[in-house]
Parts: sequence; structure tokens; C-alpha cells
Amino acid sequence: MPDFDRKHALISIADVDYAWLRDILVALHGGAPSNWAILCVCFKDDPVSLPPLDHYRKLFTSEGAGTMNMVEFFRDMSHGQIDVGASKVFGWYRLDRPRSDYVGNVYPQPDGKLNRNGLLDAGKAAATAAKVDLSKFDGVVVSGYGGTDLCGWLGGMAALCDANSLQPSLLGQEMGHGYGLDHARLNGSTADYQDPWDVMSTAAWPDRQAPNTDYVSIGPGLNAACMRSRGWLDETRVWSGPYAGFDSVITLRPLHHRQLSGYLAAEVGPYLVELRVRDRWDAAIPRAAVLVHRFSDNHSYLMPASSGSEDLGEGEQFESGSADHVFRPHVLVKVLDIDEGGRTARVRIGWRPQQFPPNYEIVGHLIGAVAIDGGGGIIVNGKFIPVPPRGPEYQLLSALSNALSSDITASVSAGTSYKRDLLRQVVKSALQMQAELAEVTHSPPRRDTPQRRNREH
Repeated sequence: MPDFDRKHALISIADVDYAWLRDILVALHGGAPSNWAILCVCFKDDPVSLPPLDHYRKLFTSEGAGTMNMVEFFRDMSHGQIDVGASKVFGWYRLDRPRSDYVGNVYPQPDGKLNRNGLLDAGKAAATAAKVDLSKFDGVVVSGYGGTDLCGWLGGMAALCDANSLQPSLLGQEMGHGYGLDHARLNGSTADYQDPWDVMSTAAWPDRQAPNTDYVSIGPGLNAACMRSRGWLDETRVWSGPYAGFDSVITLRPLHHRQLSGYLAAEVGPYLVELRVRDRWDAAIPRAAVLVHRFSDNHSYLMPASSGSEDLGEGEQFESGSADHVFRPHVLVKVLDIDEGGRTARVRIGWRPQQFPPNYEIVGHLIGAVAIDGGGGIIVNGKFIPVPPRGPEYQLLSALSNALSSDITASVSAGTSYKRDLLRQVVKSALQMQAELAEVTHSPPRRDTPQRRNREH
């Protein structure tokens, strides 16, 4: 691994334009539009007379324009990057299996039964037999008649739902899993469903779901950290100061109101700061508030205020580190005032990066044949990190090393282009590693059906 100047490398990464990252992530998920096939299925012993599909088309496609449906949800949560309006609804397809054959979240699949993978495959097979070309769609939702199941495949662009879950509050999470989003958490815990202000925790917090006459419940929205992780956050609307540090007062607009001018989020060290107000997707939150999140291990983490409150109202602040420890990072986010009617919040934000004493250096030593893609490991500050041969971990390490060590001074434009190319390699390798870990999510809490009770008790 080449040697590199730590300070120069960190500043270089912080100054990179994120537009290319959004383009890569959106492209990997089918781009915009990102269309889903909604396959409505029933078991062979379900009623002969089944409901019309008008409601499904209203919920999932552009036929429901202006009703806070899934098209509007993904449009708002992606800052316009994702358009699912051309999704199509198919069915009903009657499966040649009785409802008693469905066992839900049971793996491996018992002989003669259907688990979640089996039901997904059966729905796809039924649609294919009916001459539906699923290759024209980026994702598939199999929607069962009555109470069946609810889940999503992490990064797999697939979901199950039923008559009890035809709600943007629930579908936003399960279809969101398809794009790679995982459950939202609270800082200091690895438990899921711990962020009441985020759709990736819905069902655990029914009081944060706003009633809706068309779809039972909608919201809440998606936080800025989750949006950035998918390349959906409009980085041109994110305030960011110099990496060397700052202490500034800025004005924020509500995160999902991109029609308003101004900043929709702010970057303060490893955190993103956002304003949420009580309307549209967030109509059921208890008050207009500023939220702070970080992102790690494919989860967003909500950062509580110094007072212990999980959201920040006027006069409240979030602080990480101490201003008195001059060699350690320090973050301050203080809410000066919130004008909910005017859709603004004034926030003081401060950032001081870690400072290293003189003569401090980060030292990395390669072990084994990593340098020639033969496997081995790297020691960073005394800690051994294994690197398997020829895998995405090697590619990631190599690309990251090149990105950190790049020092292009011939021209600004050439240097920026070169760094973008290197960081594209980093992102692609990281996404490859993430895709290999895709899994089926469990059903959200507080959503109980007879089938689920039978499986879990």
C-alpha cells in the first residue's frame, strides 16, 4: 500500500462532489424510473370472488397521483431520484396450494410447504405463466389476499405484503429494504426499530404514522443519513463547511421540502442535521424538531440531545466530544429557533476534527501476499485486519489506498476527475460486499396476524 499524507487525503475526500455517488447508487437500482411489478396472488382455497385491483393501481402507480401513494413517497424520499410511477399491477393469480401450506419465516423450507422465498417464487412463476415479462421490472412485490405476510429482501428489490399492509407507512419500509435500506436505530444500541422519526422503524411506533383516508396511514419520512446511503440526498442542498473546522449559524428547510429554497440538511463531521415539521409524511410527529443522525454498518443512528431528548427543540443541543480536549474531535449542534409556519430552523453548528500531536502517524503494514492479490492482511496501528484473496475486500482496500494517496496537482479539473474515478471504485467494491450480505427482513413489530401468531408461538 502506498504511503500517504493523512491530512491531505482526508481533506481531498471531504471536498469531493457527491453527485457521482448518487448516480452510481441510483444506476445500480435501475435508475430513475425504478419500476415494480405488483403481483396479486391468492391460495387455491381462498374465496372465489376477489376484490378489484383499482386500489392497488392507485397505491402503487401513477394512477394515484396526488394521493400520497408509493410514487410520491419514493419521489420525496429520494429528492426526485426515484420514480416508480410506471409500476404495474398484475393478477389475481390463484396458486395451486392451500393457505395451510404457507409457513412464513421458516428456513430451510419444509417439504411440501412454502416459506417466504417459496411464496415469492410461486408468485413470480404464476405471473410468468400468464406471460408477464418480469425482466422489464426492477423489483417485484407479491401481495397476498387477506392476511398473509409482510417482509422485504435487503438489497433484493423484492417484498411481500397483504391486505393488512397496503399502507405507505409499512410498504415504505419493506420496499425500502429492496433498495438496501436497513432498520433505523438509536445511538448506543444495536436494536432495530428505535428511531420513531424514520420509516425504517414504522410499525414499532404507530403514533408516528399519520392517518390517511386513502391508505390508512402514511409516514414518517426517511432521514437524511439513510437518503445519503442510497445516493438519494441532493448533495447540492447540503450545507458543509471546511474540513479543518467551523463554527457557523445556518438556516435549514424541512428535509423533504425540496420545492423550498435553501439547505435541506447540514453535514457536521460524521453527522447529518435535518429539520422535520408536522405535515405530509411527518404529520404525526409530536413537534417540529431538528434531528441528528450518523450512518454505520448500513444502519442510521439517531443521536439524542444532551438533555436526553431524542429530537432537538428550540434551545436544545447535541454535542459529541468536548471543546476542552484540543486533540479530539468535537461536534456541536444547537437549535437557536424553529419557525414551523415559515418552514425554517436556525441552527448553530460547530466542527473540529481530530488533531494529532507532532510526529504522530498512522502506519499500515501489509502481511502475506495482499499486494499481489494473494490474500493475507493489513496491520493498522497494531490491529490485524484479514484481507481474503481476489475478493471485494481486496478491491476496496486497493481502491481506497489509491484514493487516499492521490496527489494530483497538475490541474484542479484533472485532479477532481481522477479522484472521482478512484472513489467510484471504492463505492462499487463496498456495494459488492454489501450485496453479498442480502437477507430477508423479519416482519415489523405490532403487526399481528393469525398466520404470524401460529408461526412464532
